[in-house]
Amino acid sequence: MKIKLLLTAMFTAASVSLFAQDDNSQMRTLFGNGNASWGGEFSFYGTGASFNDRFFGGGGFECGVIRNHTLELGLFLEGFGSEAFTDYKITSDDKYFLGGGFGGALIKPILMPNSPVHIAVPIRIGGGAVGYYSSEYFWDDDYDHHRHYYDDEEEDETGVFLFQPGINVEFNMLKHFRMYVGASYRMFGSLNLDYRHSNDKIVDKQDLNGMIYSVGFSFGIY
Repeated sequence: MKIKLLLTAMFTAASVSLFAQDDNSQMRTLFGNGNASWGGEFSFYGTGASFNDRFFGGGGFECGVIRNHTLELGLFLEGFGSEAFTDYKITSDDKYFLGGGFGGALIKPILMPNSPVHIAVPIRIGGGAVGYYSSEYFWDDDYDHHRHYYDDEEEDETGVFLFQPGINVEFNMLKHFRMYVGASYRMFGSLNLDYRHSNDKIVDKQDLNGMIYSVGFSFGIY
């Protein structure tokens, strides 16, 4: 249901933008116009989500070039992690968490960019890795202990393919500064994590597919 609502909002925003354009008898194209303008931006953002009643937080950055104020093509890099929790299937007092990172291509149509408040439709396509780790693996300050966890406390890790369409409400704060709030739907192509000793499932892609909410800001020439 949430993905249907998100897609409906994306198509509605695109339709509003099309009807809002001034009538022009000359055909306009994405890449063939001779007098194209170019810009670019660099963005930082934080994310939040809830899967299986656990909070997931993350953050990342994007950079890209913008053609004619209305289409950005670029790259993104993002990491995320869940809150730490005790896993009662593991005979240990350690806390575990799900975490990972990915990156790839960013395609972002921007609708009515000269309006102080406008809509953008970011689509992220890429890949990376997701794993299930002991929190001590990352946070223990004792180097020898760290090495022990490095060897023994990673339950499972796997490569993933990512497709994540979304919609942002962007605010032109200053000439070269924007802020935005957004929502997107994260979909993994495949994701299966299993316990090392029992081969029982930890999570699959259905457990981590879902809505992601974000807040970000960017600097650039728009």
